Order: sequence, then structure tokens, then C-alpha cells
Amino acid sequence: MSKLLERITHSRRLLQNPYAHLDDRGAYSALPGSGSARSLAEQIAESRRLLADPYAYLDGSGNFSALSDCEQLQATKRPHRYSNSELQQKAKELHKKIWQNKSQIWGDAAPCDPISMLDPSIALRLIGYDCDLDETLGQHRSNGGLIEVAGIIDSSSRRVHISRQFPNNVRIFTAAHELGHALLHEAGGLHRDKPLDGATLSRDAIEFEADRFATYFLMPEKLVRARFANLFATDRFFVNEATVFALSSISLDDFQKKCKTRRDLSRILASTEHYNGLRFVSIANQFRVSIEAMAIRLEELELLAI
Repeated sequence: MSKLLERITHSRRLLQNPYAHLDDRGAYSALPGSGSARSLAEQIAESRRLLADPYAYLDGSGNFSALSDCEQLQATKRPHRYSNSELQQKAKELHKKIWQNKSQIWGDAAPCDPISMLDPSIALRLIGYDCDLDETLGQHRSNGGLIEVAGIIDSSSRRVHISRQFPNNVRIFTAAHELGHALLHEAGGLHRDKPLDGATLSRDAIEFEADRFATYFLMPEKLVRARFANLFATDRFFVNEATVFALSSISLDDFQKKCKTRRDLSRILASTEHYNGLRFVSIANQFRVSIEAMAIRLEELELLAI
């Protein structure tokens, strides 16, 4: 096994692709020693022999550069991986498209609250996909066990199915995840997903991108910041006697015993339904996401100081 992992690591360095030899489900495919990885390595070795230069195609940092035909060959086979900023921009563009088409979507009944427009089923229809809510989508085997399928995307028929078997925030995040697949990834046939609520991110590159897109689509930065400031009268929450009393009506010492970590505080702020004598719908419920997903988002946006 260690030899195999060494071959994979070496091949990924050679290909400049940390996801090489993984298929869409995170399983290894086209392992080193066969296929494109071996072909590219052989081409580089042959070219170095012809040039009588064992260091050809290396730059001053030891990375591959100017691979010529070898590079072009691999570039045509390597799927594009999206950065967080690219994923955020994709979500913003889709938000803008929904806003521009709100009259066609809702007519005179367009929502007053912009959060209500962050509906993945509507966004799916805007990009040419149907979205169905099914009583159940069955089960599939994963890691030796059976799990209930929460979402299915069929890119060939341009249709997404979401299971009713899960809470609303799981259904919404799963639909936004499938929206990410539809917008970002080219794949044929059916793709099944387990229940998703934004609390964890997949280690697989494609699934990770769909997760991050779902986060940016459902919890856009400007809107989360604005709601947070409106609820807590600050753009960054500091723990002190005044804020703790407004939040929980207990002493600062007792609160700090209860709230020991950044995640403890972010969960409290994500889920609380009162502050400074005012009652409201929690920020997690306003955005229709899980407490954990919103807690993580508040941390990402540095909306709390601890």
C-alpha cells in the first residue's frame, strides 16, 4: 500500500494535479503505471533523452514548466477546479439572474425578503433543470453500509430529485449542492448524494466544490453581514458584560464557563431567538440552513471575536 501511495504522490507532482487518479466519487482510478499519467511521464523522459538534458521542463523552483506537447496533452484531460472566489462569483451571478427575472418568476407576488429568493429549485429552473420533491429516493451502499439518498441529479435528462425524508434545511442544502453540480460539472447519467446540511465538507474535489457553492448561494456574504448587524447591533460580536447580558441575562463568568470556544459562541449566535430584549427568528432559520452551517459561515466572515 505504501508503494502505491508513493506512486500516486509522485504522479500527482508530475502532473501538477493534487486530484489526479480520483474519480467523481473519490475512488482511485487510472492509477500510476497505466493510462495518461504513465504516458505523460514517458513523454517527458523521452524528451529529456532527446535534449540530453535531465532537468528539462523544470523551472528554478523545481516545478514543471514549459511542457509543450506534454503539458497540452494533460491540460485537455484535467478538469477545471474552481477556487473559492470563482465559486462565490458563480453564486453571485446566479443571484443576479434571479433578481433580474423576479417578475417572470413570481409576477406581482415577488418576495419582499431577498432571502426568500435564494431558492435552489428556482435557480435550477433558470438554468434549464426541473426539480422534483419525491417521497423517497431509496438507498445506496456507501462505505459498507446503506444510506438514504437525499438528492439525485440526472444531467442527461436535466432533472434533480430531492427526498422528502429529511428536514427542510437538509433538503434545501442538498438542492443547492445539486445546483452546484448542474452549474459547475459535466457528468453523464445519475449522481446520488447523501443528506447534506453544510456542517461538513467533502474531501472529494467535485463534492467539495458543490458544497462550497451551496454555502455561497444560500448564505451570501453581504446579506449575512447585513442580517447579523441588524440582529446584534454590531458588525462583529465581542464578548463582554453588556453583550452577554443582552444575549443570555447571565453573568460574564457564567457565560464564559458555558461558552469556551469560538464554535460554542457561533452556535449560540446562529441559533438564538432573542437579543437585548427583542425576539426574532434565528439567523440560521432566516436563511433556512442548519445551526452548524450558519455557525461555520459566521466564523468564515469573522463576525465574532473570541
